[in-house]
Amino acid sequence: MEQSAVTVMALLMAVLVPLPACGVRTFDTGAGKVHKLSVTKDVTLERGSRNFNSLKYLIVSKHPGYPNKRSLVQFENLPRSCPSSNVISAKMYLYYEYSHKASFRSIKSVPFILRYLRVYLVKKPWAESQATSTMRKRGIRWSSPWLALDGRDAEATAQRGTVTIFPHRPKGFVEFDVTNAVKAWSRGVPNYGLLIRATNEFSPGRDTRFASNANTASKHAFVLVRCK
Repeated sequence: MEQSAVTVMALLMAVLVPLPACGVRTFDTGAGKVHKLSVTKDVTLERGSRNFNSLKYLIVSKHPGYPNKRSLVQFENLPRSCPSSNVISAKMYLYYEYSHKASFRSIKSVPFILRYLRVYLVKKPWAESQATSTMRKRGIRWSSPWLALDGRDAEATAQRGTVTIFPHRPKGFVEFDVTNAVKAWSRGVPNYGLLIRATNEFSPGRDTRFASNANTASKHAFVLVRCK
């Protein structure tokens, strides 16, 4: 179930005791630990000829008149002190900014429709400053544009749940369940991050924009992992 990460983090700061950590921040709840995994890299994939690493937003779905967009995001690795068998849950938080309509377009041509977002575990490495909709690194292509969701570039099965972005949703952190991905990385599956897409990405409407790591630090993506 979706919830604001602002509330989650407020509760953490109020009741958790931070433990010394290098990189990953760890909190003792008194009934297990919570690890905060910070974003290490992210990028919007739109055109095959251009990298959007410096963009302040992670964008998903297609705005009429522009190419489709999906986004990639990668996080720190979970400490070895929390093996896969001890992971209770893992939630990713992206800061929702707004749903975009070009100013020269009418509301009817770019309606504010529901967007249904899903997350997929990425299976191939990519370079933040080089990745595009067709290339994962300079000179190395994805199996198909925006990643093949068939087990080649990303897993065919999405992570648990669907996040709905509804009209006039307020700004703030949005929660995604990435428990299966974090458990897989903890078991030794390479951590190449996650892909975010809208299941109705080609339906004409506004694209969805989250803060990227080129944005204000307080809006950067992160993952909270609960461990036994």
